[in-house]
Amino acid sequence: MKNRKKLAVACAATLGFILGIGGTNAYLTSYDQVVNVVGVGKNTTNIVEEFPTPSPLPGDEDSELPKTVWVANGNVQGEEASVDCYVRVSLGYSNSDIGRAVTLKQIDRTNWVEADDGFYYYKKVLREGEKTTPLFSGISVDSSKLEKTYLDQIDAFEVQVYEESVQAAGFEDYRSAWEFYRT
Repeated sequence: MKNRKKLAVACAATLGFILGIGGTNAYLTSYDQVVNVVGVGKNTTNIVEEFPTPSPLPGDEDSELPKTVWVANGNVQGEEASVDCYVRVSLGYSNSDIGRAVTLKQIDRTNWVEADDGFYYYKKVLREGEKTTPLFSGISVDSSKLEKTYLDQIDAFEVQVYEESVQAAGFEDYRSAWEFYRT
């Protein structure tokens, strides 16, 4: 009788163990498959410039050259944008000595703001397919600000335009968007 009780307890324990493993195994191996579709936003901006081709060569004296610069959000050169963004532009010069004599003409100070970091920030959200207002529409080289040794290099002088953009979603204005990415 004693052995029967031990055998019954052992059988019950084994049965409980087997049922417990099966249920636990079923719980731990059960899964559902779900396709997680995540769309990636394309932030595609382009510099757009308008200036005569071929570029007129400035003379040895003061020179005024037409050059209009703005930024487009996609839809240029067959590219499409999918996100609204904020943009900023910086300017560089192929010769910094000549660059000191450059004055930008008709700068749009209503829609653009010049910051201490050397960038011009477009204040508005640039929506898909839109262009900014032109940042400026010409340059002037004041020869009185140049050393005479640089006058012969003016014909090879370049104004280099660089732009960056960040997604506008989630930001109150251009300042907060650019501050978020400043690290």
